[in-house]
Formats: sequence, C-alpha cells, structure tokens
Amino acid sequence: MGPVLYAIYLGFTNLQLIGIHAFNYRFTGLANVAFLLKDAVFYKSLWLTVVFVVGSGAIATTLLGLVLSIALQDCLAPIRWFSSAMAILAWTLPPTTIAFLWMATSTQSGLLAMLTGNMRLDLLYDHAMLVVSTANAWSLAGLAMTMFSAALRNIPGDLTEAAKLEGASSAQTLMRITLPMLKSTIVTCALLMMLMTFGNFTLIYLMTGGGPGNDTNILPVYTYLQGFKFHNLGYAALLGNVMVLLSAVLGGMFVWATKSRR
Repeated sequence: MGPVLYAIYLGFTNLQLIGIHAFNYRFTGLANVAFLLKDAVFYKSLWLTVVFVVGSGAIATTLLGLVLSIALQDCLAPIRWFSSAMAILAWTLPPTTIAFLWMATSTQSGLLAMLTGNMRLDLLYDHAMLVVSTANAWSLAGLAMTMFSAALRNIPGDLTEAAKLEGASSAQTLMRITLPMLKSTIVTCALLMMLMTFGNFTLIYLMTGGGPGNDTNILPVYTYLQGFKFHNLGYAALLGNVMVLLSAVLGGMFVWATKSRR
C-alpha cells in the first residue's frame, strides 16, 4: 500500500529524472493536473488506448480465439494438434520476437511487400495502429483459443445430438446452444485479454515507439516517454495514476455487464 500511495503523491510533484528537481522536488498541488487537462497528446493517447485495449484485446483476440476453437473442434486430430501448437507457440513467444516478426512482415520491402509486388508498401507506417493491433491479437489468440477449447469440451454432447435429431443446422446449433453456453467464458476471456493488452507496452514500443507521429502513442508508451525521455517523472506518475483508474473503469464495466446478463 505504501508504494501505491507514494506513486499517487509523486503525481502531484515536480519530480524529474535529471536536473535540479531530481532530488529537490516539491509538492505542486494541481499543476500537473492542469497541464494534463490541456495536453492534446494525452487525449489522443487516451483514445488510442481505448481502441487498442477494447478493439484489439477484448474484441479481436476473443473473437479470433473463439473462431479458432470452434473451427478446430471437428478437425482431424493431427490438424487440430498442429494448429493448436502453432497458436500456443505464438502466445509464448517473447514480445521482442513478435515485434521483429511483424516488422519483417509489414514494413517496406517486407514479406507483404514482396507478396504484393509493391516493394514500397509499408503498412506499419501507413496503418500503424491496425498493424500493432493485429500483432497483439495474433500473439494472444492462443490463450483465448485454449480457454474456449476447454469450455467447448464441457458442453454436454446430448444437447448438440438432440439438436441434430430435430433438424437444426450447424448455424442454429451454434447460435442457440454453443454460444449461450459459452457466455461466461466469452466475458471472462474478453476481460482477461483486455487487461493483458492494457499492459502490452513492449510490443508497441519496439514496433513503433509510439509513432509515426503519435499514431500508436497509447498511455503506457506516453507515460514511459514522459518519464524517461522527457524526464518528467512527476507528470509520468500522474499518467500512471490515470492508467490505474482507466483499468479499473474498464474492468468494472465488464463485471457490470456480466452481472446484468445473469
């Protein structure tokens, strides 16, 4: 509890990484808050964080894991084992390796540029947020798939067999039996993927450094840049406090959504 309270206190000081205020810092009241409210980069960073965390984490990763688990459910065992192993391998790769793979794929003269015959194609520069969001969803899909695969095995086979006997199509069985019984797993997975994405600072920082411009400058990256590049540790501490509040709000929304549907 002590470090948390101290971090909150630092958000209201003029602490710097180097310089006169590195040691002789003082409490400055709401000065950092006033600067935050006028900081256009902060507002853009906040919006990008929501897009990245909700779009890439909660939605894309959960959906990709769900689709993979359902698609592999009735496949031949060798295909299912191989595909599952590849998905889990992608999840266990370190962020540096994932960043290198996607940079080699999406940058100028990369794999996609060679496949399309346009060596000037640079998706990472032209669509930076889309590429890093895709890389994040790709890296976490193995975990989401594992969760859904376990949940699918717990669905009683009698229900699906009865549906087939009554003439239900595969789509009807999916919509009326499978997805309703996976509701709690879907919400849990979305919350977990959201929280894991929220802390995925390394992937974006290695791939783009928050750029080009501020196009991928999510709050964790912006906080790091303020603290360790621009040396504004007090302001960085305040940004960290904002991230804690944002994480709590997003988590609370999912918990509320879960309870409201019971």
